[in-house]
Formats: sequence, structure tokens, C-alpha cells
Amino acid sequence: MNQCFATVIEDILGRTVRAEIFELLQRNGIQASEISSRFDNVVEVLTNAFGEGAHVLVFKTVTELYKEYSQRAGFTFGESLRDQIILLRERVATDLLKPSNDPSTDDSIHIVSPMPHE
Repeated sequence: MNQCFATVIEDILGRTVRAEIFELLQRNGIQASEISSRFDNVVEVLTNAFGEGAHVLVFKTVTELYKEYSQRAGFTFGESLRDQIILLRERVATDLLKPSNDPSTDDSIHIVSPMPHE
């Protein structure tokens, strides 16, 4: 997810803005290597900075992540992207899917968020 996020930001906004976004995340305590494990925080920081326009960046990141695992992104712009990430994580785990572009598998999608206490 880290690479997908960086690629989407650079493709949409350019290299200079990508550097500024990573700096913004760092100022908010999020390192580039933590994007996948703290994606909810990333979304919050982007939303505070860009308003609802941040949803486009998040949607494109999740779509790119699906493409990376050769999965059809059959969801719409308004659907819960967090749920789509969880669904993809489950597919990867059950089907043992590997990213298509990187022979050294980035297992960051396998990071499981703690379950809320019942």
C-alpha cells in the first residue's frame, strides 16, 4: 500500500506535491513506512489538509492496490474504502495472492488492526 499511495500521489499531483504530502504526514507523526499500518490516520491528515478532495486520493490508492494484486476493483467512489481494504486483505490471505509488480512481496497489507473490545 505504501508504494501504491506514493505512486498515486505523484501521478495525480506531481513529485513536488508528493514530497510535501510526505512532509505533512511526517509532521503529523506518520512515517512513509507507516502508511499502510496507519492508513486511517493518513486519511484523516489528508482530509484535514484537502477536505473532501482527499477522498479522490484515497479512492485511487485503494483502486491501485487492487490492481497490484490483479483484482477487479468492483466498488464505487462512494463506498467504504476501509471495507474494501479489509476485503482485499482477506482475499490475499485466503487466496495467497502476491503483488504483480514486485517480486519481493510487501506484506504490509497483512497487518491486522486490533479488534475492538466487545
